[in-house]
Amino acid sequence: MSVSAPEPEAAPDESIRSVAAAFAANAAIAVAKGVAAVFTGSPALLAETLHTVADAGNEVLLYVAIRRSRRPADSTHPFGYGPERYYWALLAAIGIFVVGGAVSIWNGIRALIHPPELEAFWVGVAVLLIALVLDGLSRTVALRQLRTQAARRQLSIRELLRESADPTVVTVYFEDTIDVLGALLALIALVLHKWTGSGLPDALASIAIGLLLCYLASALTRRNRALLTNQAVPERYVDRLRERLETVDEIHAVTNLEAVYLSPTEVLVAADVQLTDGLAGEQVAAILTGARAEIMREVPVIARLYLTPVTG
Repeated sequence: MSVSAPEPEAAPDESIRSVAAAFAANAAIAVAKGVAAVFTGSPALLAETLHTVADAGNEVLLYVAIRRSRRPADSTHPFGYGPERYYWALLAAIGIFVVGGAVSIWNGIRALIHPPELEAFWVGVAVLLIALVLDGLSRTVALRQLRTQAARRQLSIRELLRESADPTVVTVYFEDTIDVLGALLALIALVLHKWTGSGLPDALASIAIGLLLCYLASALTRRNRALLTNQAVPERYVDRLRERLETVDEIHAVTNLEAVYLSPTEVLVAADVQLTDGLAGEQVAAILTGARAEIMREVPVIARLYLTPVTG
């Protein structure tokens, strides 16, 4: 009997590819939106500029997260540097909140008090349409990677987003989704501003974009905090691993089994096992060593497997 892996190992360049695509799109869009915001005076466009600048900065942090988390284990970090990915992704989530969310809300409130005049309307429309296309393409890259990972694990994309231990591709996907929604809101606000002559839609769109970003930042912060604090792998994988251990002839029962993420592609497992009565010390050591080697060969994602013999 074989046991499926808690988190199949991703191809080395998958996350990098997704982050790079998002950064390229956001860097280009941030410049275009900034120019358009200056020409139009639109608060919603300024909010979208801040939003996209925050996203581009976050992609840099996510790239750092991927690179640093790949460093091999050493004497100071015997379990490796996998949690680095969660730390830098947490900083990225905070960046979304501060630069994208809070500043956009403040800008929208200021625009409610002092509504700006709308200028260069068609410049803003053109930039937002281009942004929608580029953000949509970036989101497609992230979605393709999510589908690949979901297919590996035989999960739906919704289930994968809920339980994935890889914060980089999840962050990029949600960022790009909010980017598309934000650009749509800004475009609608720009059209309403032109049509009604009122800056109210612009101001409200800026606040709405900020609230969306604050919500996203809050959700990503909770997710990365859970992973940083040794979140357990999903229960179904724990059950399958317990069943696999109990197929070893000399293992009578598994009384306790715990598995936590060390990184998106590494898991630490510790189990208390009851062995057949009457085994000598050397036999116990040989049985546990053999079981450990066989299971880790079947499931390479298990970086550490500790088996402790206990009495019934």
